[in-house]
Amino acid sequence: MKKILIVFLSIVSMFIFSACNSGPEYVNAEDSRAYASMGLDYHDIESVVEKSVASLLSSGYVQAIKQPKVLVISDIINDTMQNVDVEQLSRKVTRDMRNSGKFKLSLAISGSGTSGDKMIDSVRAKTRGNDEFDQYSVIEKGQLKGAQLSLSGKIWQKNVTVSGKQRTDYFFLLTLVDLATGEVVWDDEANIIKVGSNRSVSW
Repeated sequence: MKKILIVFLSIVSMFIFSACNSGPEYVNAEDSRAYASMGLDYHDIESVVEKSVASLLSSGYVQAIKQPKVLVISDIINDTMQNVDVEQLSRKVTRDMRNSGKFKLSLAISGSGTSGDKMIDSVRAKTRGNDEFDQYSVIEKGQLKGAQLSLSGKIWQKNVTVSGKQRTDYFFLLTLVDLATGEVVWDDEANIIKVGSNRSVSW
């Protein structure tokens, strides 16, 4: 009886140990495609950024740029039922734009598409004329660079039922505007289309 009890306790311990070690696991970026959902994920954002930036950098407008232009991020509107981090999207796009050598990003002013750097204004307001700071090291007036271009965008989705399955279309519109003239110098629409069972949800 004692031996049976020992064996039983050993089996229970093994199950408990296994349960304790069945936690989360790491998945690399490529393998994570096997865990796709009807919502927007990392791969969708990467795909949109890659397509849109390729379109932008190959445009005649960008090809003609000789000196880097200062860019600000305007509003990026999320009109979907997904919790999309619009700043992640806008910063991925502008990061690739900056890496091309054609653009410089300013965070002195911004719309809803990113978080402006509040320290730009704060450091000027709190140090100029303040005796506690060496005024020779304080940033002088007139140092901020004026923006020449504005990047804005919108994301929206459309859900339809096709052949007993749910189809969700996502649309990403990005627009680059010349702030001096108000003219659109480039825009692009990228689409993500997903199909799943009716039990799949995209909201």
